[in-house]
Amino acid sequence: MDKKLQKGRERLADLSLRERDVLKEIASGLSNDEIAAKLFISPHTVKNHVSNIYRKLGIDDRTQVALIALRLGIVSLDNLGKEQN
Repeated sequence: MDKKLQKGRERLADLSLRERDVLKEIASGLSNDEIAAKLFISPHTVKNHVSNIYRKLGIDDRTQVALIALRLGIVSLDNLGKEQN
């Protein structure tokens, strides 16, 4: 297992439920404004959650965060683009 994936798995437990929600939407390719609208929170709050996700996972790139979410099974390729409950 590569270092980023291992680090991501170890730190995933540090994410709050809302941060996990935001992580799922990042992996689905949504922008911060789209995430805010979908989760009924402000874009500023989304930005804070994204910053916390980066810090907690030790990754500072949105694409890498999305890949970690896919590789850790937070989202699946089969469900991307589909409405998830």
